[in-house]
Amino acid sequence: MTSTALFLFALAISDTLTLFSGLLTGWVMFTWDLDIRLLSNPGCKTLVYMIYCSIHLSTWLIVAVTLERTACVLFPHKVRLDCSPRNAWLIIVTIVIAVFGINIILPVIFDLNGYEGKKCAPSIDIVWNVYQWIDFTLSFGAPFPLLLIGNVVIVVQLARSRSRNKRMNISGQAHDTRPLSMLIIALSAVFFLTMTPIAVMDVSYPYLMEKILALERVDPYTAWYDYEYLLFQQTVVELVCYFNSTFNFVFYVFSGTKFRTELKSMGCCQERKGTSLFITTTSK
Repeated sequence: MTSTALFLFALAISDTLTLFSGLLTGWVMFTWDLDIRLLSNPGCKTLVYMIYCSIHLSTWLIVAVTLERTACVLFPHKVRLDCSPRNAWLIIVTIVIAVFGINIILPVIFDLNGYEGKKCAPSIDIVWNVYQWIDFTLSFGAPFPLLLIGNVVIVVQLARSRSRNKRMNISGQAHDTRPLSMLIIALSAVFFLTMTPIAVMDVSYPYLMEKILALERVDPYTAWYDYEYLLFQQTVVELVCYFNSTFNFVFYVFSGTKFRTELKSMGCCQERKGTSLFITTTSK
């Protein structure tokens, strides 16, 4: 497997973990009226921990594969030396350790009986207020400029390469790398579209709640309406956030011919012979 394939493999695992730990619990709750988080205190801590870790992990894996692709287009002659599978594994392991280490505070502050009687909520309100800015930095604040710069460099370099190849009448070189670069750009574009609303909501939510609580003393009916509308907005942006993990698979299908071939073989149980994603085999 190439270094890019390793990053995308780790991203697929992280996206799956995000969907299972986040969306699956919500689906079970609204389908069978069973909140898995409230079954036990360890379960509450574990699910919250896994949700945040998987989202942060997916975000930084996208950053890693984007920066790797940026380095490839800037320094194409050093690709085989620097963008090796071994280096990719080291980067992935480092990201996993960093993400799970930073978020270790979550099992400490979350409790089944949280602050002000809330269920599966933070028990230390001051620490939670600080962590919300850490979460914003890990999930959007720091990745956004890195992805923006990386994708701008990729687009500019691809445009220059295409123009140069046209002048030199070269057709194969640009075609080999462009689909992979377009995949990385698509992953980053979906990240921008799906993670920006939840990032803005997380930052503005405490201030909006303060306004609602102040309005409640003057006009409780309007305050209740504003609160319900805020919950509706929060639900929408949370669902949009999960699209980031959902649509990545679609990009894999449309961008890779080998991936589509393997997927068809798995779904139709067809016999295939030749080079697969990993090895050259004849199987059924």
